[in-house]
Amino acid sequence: MKQSSFLNLNLQDLIKGLLTAIGGAVMAIILPSIQAGNLTLDWTTIWHTAVAAGLAYLSKNLFTPTPKTIQIDPSKTSVVDSKTKQPIIKSN
Repeated sequence: MKQSSFLNLNLQDLIKGLLTAIGGAVMAIILPSIQAGNLTLDWTTIWHTAVAAGLAYLSKNLFTPTPKTIQIDPSKTSVVDSKTKQPIIKSN
């Protein structure tokens, strides 16, 4: 999964934003209506909530930087057992 970089969005961000918008609207509007004992669909409130949830998700992704990657040199790295502190794989 390729993550988008800082101040950029990719197609996967847009798809996840759409799913977040739909899920957020369903949970925020329809669930309390069902719990109250009646199913009333106020489409204006539903789409306002969906737009707000989608924009919040996309804003979060837009301003979240790409995670740093760490390069490990295998010739300088040993794998050590956490309990015994004995090397499992020794470096060269």
